[in-house]
Amino acid sequence: MIEQGGLVSSKARVPDEQWRRRARVTLLGCDWRGREVVLTPIRSIYAALARGGTECDGWWRASLIGDVAVVHVPQGTAAKDIVFALPQPTRITFVGLAGGLRNQPIGTTVDPESAFIAEPSAGAPSQSTFPAGSSFHARSHPAESLKPGGVAATVGCLADSTLLHHRLASTADCVDMESAHLFSAAAIAGHQMRCLLVISDHNRDGDVFTSTPEQIAPAVDDLCQSIQEDLTGGQ
Repeated sequence: MIEQGGLVSSKARVPDEQWRRRARVTLLGCDWRGREVVLTPIRSIYAALARGGTECDGWWRASLIGDVAVVHVPQGTAAKDIVFALPQPTRITFVGLAGGLRNQPIGTTVDPESAFIAEPSAGAPSQSTFPAGSSFHARSHPAESLKPGGVAATVGCLADSTLLHHRLASTADCVDMESAHLFSAAAIAGHQMRCLLVISDHNRDGDVFTSTPEQIAPAVDDLCQSIQEDLTGGQ
């Protein structure tokens, strides 16, 4: 985003409304201006949350349920694009998966209070500069926090989760690929943000593939039902 050609608003690093409207129409398939949005990169979670909605024809799959939008976003930093595109202010719930770093049982849902970006140091893939010098980005959604909460370390890919495992385990409660980016983008854009993460593996000794979809399916179903009831007022 550059401050040329009217692409950036007076709010620091936020695209102007023309850019946001075009992004909404392109990504979602409509100029959505509702009150709340749910984002997830997990296909099965999107299918559960989008059930009964009206799908739009955009770059990303999006389903409208009343004035709530459910969006199937890409993994990682690209999910930030919809945060910058949304009308202001919007309440955002991200639903994803995370590796547990505190021996949480598979299927536990965590609601991080903060997150930081963990990146390998240039030229030294086995080492990292975090948490020293890292910026922590905070949860801002008004809904009551689930317990446990804690800190999420956000990595660029699953391989980084493995390579940085021992350092991550000493500084965070869980590891994912989106939370810190989304918390940061929401703060810049003036949205309210929470990230609900289902522990899908223990990430013990860097192994991020220790469970199957069937093992976490009951927890995902319970979480999706809870979110749906919260969005519809129990109806």
